This record gives sequence, C-alpha cells and structure tokens, in this order.
Amino acid sequence: MSTLITVDLDALSTNYRLCSERLKPASCAAVVKADAYGLGIEKIAPALWKAGCKQFFTATHREGITLRSLLPDVEIFVFEGVTEPSTGAFLDHRLIPVLISPQQGLVWAETARRIGEPLAAVFHIDTGMTRLGFGKEEMVAFVGSGDHMDWLDIRYVMTHFACADDSDSGMSDAQLKLFDDLRKLLPAAPTSIGNSAGALLGKKYSGDMARVGIALFGGNPYLEGEPPFKPVLRWQSRILQLREISQQSPVGYGASYIAKPGMRIATVGTGYADGYPWSLGNRGIAAISGHRVPVVGRVSMDLIMLDVTNVPAQLVQPGCLVDLVGPDITLEEVAELAGTINYVILTQLGSRARRVFTGESP
Repeated sequence: MSTLITVDLDALSTNYRLCSERLKPASCAAVVKADAYGLGIEKIAPALWKAGCKQFFTATHREGITLRSLLPDVEIFVFEGVTEPSTGAFLDHRLIPVLISPQQGLVWAETARRIGEPLAAVFHIDTGMTRLGFGKEEMVAFVGSGDHMDWLDIRYVMTHFACADDSDSGMSDAQLKLFDDLRKLLPAAPTSIGNSAGALLGKKYSGDMARVGIALFGGNPYLEGEPPFKPVLRWQSRILQLREISQQSPVGYGASYIAKPGMRIATVGTGYADGYPWSLGNRGIAAISGHRVPVVGRVSMDLIMLDVTNVPAQLVQPGCLVDLVGPDITLEEVAELAGTINYVILTQLGSRARRVFTGESP
C-alpha cells in the first residue's frame, strides 16, 4: 500500500481545547460527519471525547448510529433530521434530530405523542442559505397550528451562516438579525449559530453551542490568512519508480507533458482513486524533505508523476516517501491549486490508504 495518511491525535485534542477555551461560555460541539472529515471516526471521536467533547453532530442517522457505538454517553445531533422510516433508529440509539421542515416536525411530534412524552430536538431556522431549515412562513404555520410544539423538547434553536469564512461580507450580521427576530416565534431555548468560521468571529456568532468541524482537523476556516490551529493530517505516498530521461518523452495520459533529456521523473503510488484531485495534473506541488517538486502529466487513477530533477538522488529512490500534504505543502495550498476547498480534499481521501494515528491513544 503506497498511500499513507498520518493523523496526529495530540494536535486534534489541542485544537479542540483551544476552540473550547476561545468559545467560552458557549459549549463546543464537534462536527464529525463524513467519517470525521475523512480522517477516521473510530479514532477521532474517542480522542475528542477524551479531550472533553460531550456534544457531536453527524450528517445522517447512520453516521449517528456508528458514533453511538463508539461513545455511549454523549449527545448526538443529526443534521438531516428525521423521517418516518428513521424514527426507530433515532429512538433506539438516542439520536437528536435537527428538524428542518414542518413535515419533520410533525413526524417527531407524532412519535412523541405515541410514546407519551416530549422528544428532544433542535429547531433549524433558514436565515439565508436557502438550503435546510424552516423559513418564516413555515415557522408561523407550524407554531400556530395544533399542539405540535408541546411534544417537542427544543434543546437548541440553530441557523447556519452562508459567508462566515469571508471577513468582508456583511451577510453574517444580516443573518444573525433575522435569526434573532424569527426565534422569538419559538419557546425560549439556547442557540447554536456558528460553525468553525462563524463561531470564532466572536461570542454573538457562536451562540450557546458552537459547531466546530474544519478547525479541529487543522484546516483554515477562513478564505485568507494562515490556519490558526495545529495541522492534524500528513498525507504521503511512496515513489514506485524513477526514470532518467535520455530523450524527449511524453508523460502520462494524453501526453500533456514532455520530459526533456536530463530530467528525472518519479512515479508515485497515489492517484484520484486515493483522493488526489485530477485537476492537479501539470499544476500540483509535492514535497520531498523540504524540496518542493511539480506534478507533471495528468493524474491517473493510481499514480502521479513528479519532476524530481533538482532533488538529491538519495531522497528520490523507490520506496522514499513524498509529502502530498505536510510540513512543506499545506492542505490549503493543495486545495487552491486544485481549484477547490480544504473540506473537499479532506473528505475525498481514499479508503484504501493506510491510516496511522499518532499521539495519545484514546
């Protein structure tokens, strides 16, 4: 196995504690959807729990079930909410739905009525994403008809910022104002407002419970500036073959790069099946012991090629490791070169990579 992903659990724990300290008096919930942003929930979740995290968010109830098997005593909130077929899973595994529509509110209220006691829920208000959550008209209709709210134990009222990562945008303040106006239609409850980018802007943007994801894993939640937290991921791969170029030679599919005599081309055992973006063909950068080297030719399913002409020969032999993300090439730089965002790079890390977890074992 050529691709190696190293996850620093000590850095993860440090990032969680830093967030918790900065967000006080708000609680700090960890967002661990998509297999903990591609890093491996089986190790990530217990490490966060040991660092002090007692509240978690997943995207789906199936992710919530997996998390419950790892952490029996935490609060687990599910972003996608509840449907009639999933009510049993929510009850059996003590999952708390984030209600995103009147239909979901009715399903959960009717489930509570059948059981005979109110059920915990989070009420999601859409303030400008046009994505998930109750709009104003839906809220008015739902709250004003029937006794549905009597059967809902609203633990938090939440919203989600659209532009918190852009410090020049005024949209977060506009959304916050609308949120404060709309939540007056509901019974008083604690709030959950900011994700990593929003919550770290200041107290009024985090609410009573912040939902922190990318910052925990060392990614920069903002569009500009240096990442404020410790890197958690190191992504490496091995050189499989080294070619000394004696005459002009096409490199990779489509012959999109021509290697010249005197060059050395290293073939590395990672490709788009491992999550390395296809768009990095002829534009990506890797690093070998501090030497930054370009990707040449197209990225293929299992392989990339690097121009290692200027790297000392002893560092580029078959078996030597190359950093795809590491001390000399950041997650954000890879994402920018690929024309995407750091979230995408993390969550598309391939499942066939060998994962090594360093630091204190949960």
